[in-house]
Amino acid sequence: MTKKFDKLSALILEFTAYSFIGWAYETVLTSAVWGRYAERGWLHLPICPIYGFCALALLLILRKIKNPFLIFLAGTAVTTAAELAASYVLDLFIDDPLWDYDNWAFNFQGRIALGSSIIFGVLCVLLMKVLHPSAAYLADKVGGRALKITAAITLAVILTDTAATLAGL
Repeated sequence: MTKKFDKLSALILEFTAYSFIGWAYETVLTSAVWGRYAERGWLHLPICPIYGFCALALLLILRKIKNPFLIFLAGTAVTTAAELAASYVLDLFIDDPLWDYDNWAFNFQGRIALGSSIIFGVLCVLLMKVLHPSAAYLADKVGGRALKITAAITLAVILTDTAATLAGL
């Protein structure tokens, strides 16, 4: 039972790290494109949970691929398809798109673009070859009670922030 909780705790912390990395990526990129600071994400915390969920899904989908070039190709295809699908789903719920690639070269309806797809492909290689192995090593070294407590507190903070955001606080 302890190993299962260690693995779940590690996943919660990885989710949080990848959500923060996604927030930082979007904030830096958008700020550079707009020429002014652009806060990204809809939570109060500096995280974009979609990046955390997608990173965990990619770990599952790409886990058997070892070749970095094949990870890049598969990761590019998966993330581009996910971004395109997400844009259509979001259109059903909100009037203002969360992203727009109209000014990017080789874009499709401003929903996806070759440049962003390549960036996501590179990020997939980074995820599979550097970030996840480093996170697994760190979780193994920390392990036990400290890992579980940190994950529980982190999850409670994220859930509280999500509830507060949804309540309009």
